[in-house]
Amino acid sequence: MSGIDALRESLRKDIDRFDSESQKHKRLHRRCQTAVIVLTAITTMVAGTSLLLPSVNGAKAFQFAVLCLTATTAAVTSWAGMRRARELWQHEREVYYALIDIQRGMEFVAANRELTAADLEGFFHKIDAVLGSSSQKWARIQEKKGE
Repeated sequence: MSGIDALRESLRKDIDRFDSESQKHKRLHRRCQTAVIVLTAITTMVAGTSLLLPSVNGAKAFQFAVLCLTATTAAVTSWAGMRRARELWQHEREVYYALIDIQRGMEFVAANRELTAADLEGFFHKIDAVLGSSSQKWARIQEKKGE
């Protein structure tokens, strides 16, 4: 395998990995947000419904349901915040697009002339800088998860 082929393959794998991971975190973030919205709406409706019931026992059951729904909403909100899915999704998309930009630049140069060893080394260093920066930012996000 030539140097350009090895670099292309490595870059493709990194792009695919960041695309896949960002899609997972995007789905997780959106599911959590949707769950919180739905739970909040249901809690509000159940709380309002209890006002319509004249029975003391019925009102207590609705109050307990509101308590359970509120606790569930709080748990989902806390878990979503702890997972930091939105931050991870945004970070992974930034890295994904940075790698796509490098790939586009590499393919443009390769389409216009034969790539030299210096070209390959330059593209490698660009990729390495993006991935290195990504690792540092990822570590900071992970630290926040532990707080």
